[in-house]
Amino acid sequence: MDVETYNRIVASGALEGQHVELLDGAIVDMSPKSPAHIAVVSELVRHFAAAPQWWTQVQDPIEVGADSEPEPDLAIAAERPPRGRLLSSAALVIEVAVSSQAIDRNVKAPLYARAGIPTYWLIDVPARAVEVRTEPAAHRYQSVRIYRAGEAVPCPLEGVADLDVAALHANVED
Repeated sequence: MDVETYNRIVASGALEGQHVELLDGAIVDMSPKSPAHIAVVSELVRHFAAAPQWWTQVQDPIEVGADSEPEPDLAIAAERPPRGRLLSSAALVIEVAVSSQAIDRNVKAPLYARAGIPTYWLIDVPARAVEVRTEPAAHRYQSVRIYRAGEAVPCPLEGVADLDVAALHANVED
């Protein structure tokens, strides 16, 4: 299925109340939001709110190809999308994974790389780690670095502080 067909289905109300996204032409169920997921997303929103020069979307779709419209936890772009349109790229995309690590690594990472998104962060909540992917190529990121408690993730966005991994997970219960 392509994005245009998917958006017609969404507009018809046929998917009302369903938490889904379009990935590689398939409508895929999204993981429910646990308290840990909500806590980490809330910390990320607070972190990026300090830099209003960047357009920050939270859990909204971005159009990254003819057959994919994922809904990353955060998508941060240099400017807002044109009126009536979705973001089609971002400077940084972030997924927060409590149980969705396989999809976020094996399905979404290639989508974001193909779309040319320069930096993709996967926040692995159970591992209390941040996986930073950079150098997008045709179907993958060529560089992956994992940051853990005691480290800070360098933020690629001008005017945004580096991200303290321990502080990010401070409000997550074990």
